[in-house]
Amino acid sequence: MANQHLIDYNEADRADYMAVVASLAGADGDVSSEEIFALRELCKHFLLGPDARGRVMAATTPGAENLDEALARLAKTDLKDSLVLDVCAMAWRDGKLVEAEEAEIRRLAGRLSVPNGHVEALMKLAEAIQKGAHPADALPALEAAGVPRASVAVSATLYGMSKAGNEGAKEALGAAI
Repeated sequence: MANQHLIDYNEADRADYMAVVASLAGADGDVSSEEIFALRELCKHFLLGPDARGRVMAATTPGAENLDEALARLAKTDLKDSLVLDVCAMAWRDGKLVEAEEAEIRRLAGRLSVPNGHVEALMKLAEAIQKGAHPADALPALEAAGVPRASVAVSATLYGMSKAGNEGAKEALGAAI
């Protein structure tokens, strides 16, 4: 997987991916305005059409959509680690990670067959990003945990941050590919 970003995947895969990310926004029972704003921006960045955007926004309501088929499809792709990073980042978007969100992250990661070591490293990166850390500084820790650098380059979170002018995200994306 070289020099790939989520935008390089077809719209169905992008919509599946973003619907799973959106599902974390509602995992704590409270969808914040920050989470809605982030999802809308990511939908714009990834050129999702009206139907796909509607599906993503609907996924913020727990139980609104069964994501089992999407998870099964995504588990067969090279998007797994970046998806776990993005669901972790969405969980942290409102400034806190609650038990229900962490449990949902672990459930999703299990469905995607992402190793626990990867999940732990990706959760730490998402928390560090939320707290203002330089994303590029986390790449060696991810690599040590076995997370492929190229998978981080697909991250919607880092892509969105880089488009917003975050130099650390730009550097992390550049170093990851």
